[in-house]
Amino acid sequence: MNRFLEKVGVAIASRIGITAAIAMIVAALLGGGYWWARSKAPRETVKVKETGTKVDLEDLCFYGSGNERVDGKVYRPADDLREPHPAVIYCQDKSYGDSWCRSLAGTGVVAYCFDFKGNGEKARTAELETVLKGIRNLRYVNKNKVYLLGEANGCLTASTVAFDNPKKIKGLILVSPGFNPLEISRKAKRYNDTVLVVDDAQGRKANIAEIVDFID
Repeated sequence: MNRFLEKVGVAIASRIGITAAIAMIVAALLGGGYWWARSKAPRETVKVKETGTKVDLEDLCFYGSGNERVDGKVYRPADDLREPHPAVIYCQDKSYGDSWCRSLAGTGVVAYCFDFKGNGEKARTAELETVLKGIRNLRYVNKNKVYLLGEANGCLTASTVAFDNPKKIKGLILVSPGFNPLEISRKAKRYNDTVLVVDDAQGRKANIAEIVDFID
């Protein structure tokens, strides 16, 4: 009797394992990039003043190779995900990136911003590379058109990751960099990359228009 119950238990466990595996495969196929990214909050839809278009906002985190988590927010054109969109990853604190990402998403670009948790450039670079991997695998992102947008001290981290991953980054956008942009441009040519340096003094509306032209 005990042997019979043991066989039944093994069979049930095996069946549960197969079911779980099937569920994971289906979730991966349906969820695209959400295979390793996890949405933490309900989606919010807002209207962008400049364009009058609707944008979906959703908290989204990615996990690194050591299971470290990067928390951020994705902004994407509402109800317009039939074709993959270009994507911009904002590199600076999330509170600064909100207005940038809303405006960019209003023009048809998927935008993402997050808070750096690590101290030091090495830790920040690792976090951005984790985000880059996750964003490129979202089903509604064109992985061949992913851009990094660095602002202030985020320019250094964005530049480092862009030059270390030339085949994964379409272009680099620097807003008020704290270093010589001409030196960055020379480095970019070595990697056949493209760099846009934006003067923040010209105003946010002009900046967005310049960036959208650069992305197209």
